[in-house]
Amino acid sequence: MTARATEEPSGATGGTPVSLPWLDEPRFKCFGCSPRNRIGLALQMYRLDDGRLASDITFSDEYASYPGVVHGGIVSVLVDELMGDLIALDRGLLAFSVTLRTKFLRPLQIGAPYRAVARIVREDGGVVHAEADVVSPEGTTHVMANSAYRPISSEQAEGHMGLRGADRERLAHYFDHAIG
Repeated sequence: MTARATEEPSGATGGTPVSLPWLDEPRFKCFGCSPRNRIGLALQMYRLDDGRLASDITFSDEYASYPGVVHGGIVSVLVDELMGDLIALDRGLLAFSVTLRTKFLRPLQIGAPYRAVARIVREDGGVVHAEADVVSPEGTTHVMANSAYRPISSEQAEGHMGLRGADRERLAHYFDHAIG
């Protein structure tokens, strides 16, 4: 299987490619962004001039639900990945989504290009809130999403992800942050 993410942002103005620092981690095979996950989306991301994080994608038929239509769960992966990566990049912390609301305004079509864009909207009570939209090249909004993310402590990373010893130490800067 080949990557589904568009190689170059279609029509991106002011977009700067983003290199995700954790992609070099040998155990990292994220379904959303890792190029080492043979069935994943292999999203490539870029920073817009206004600070938002974006990714252009054209889904292959391996991600269909009804004929010609992208499965809603896969679309939810797209927006969750983009929002979560934005938080990791901008706040320097890894976080789990604790809520994810995805409003599907129009189905996404297999083989059609889309742009997903995420932004952080606020932080409170130890939680970071983000929003994302998925739009067509013509600017039609197909999906609107919002989510709340809670930072992962080093203890949680050890328990949930099995990060121990040198792995935990190497990634320690992503854990145990306090959020307003």
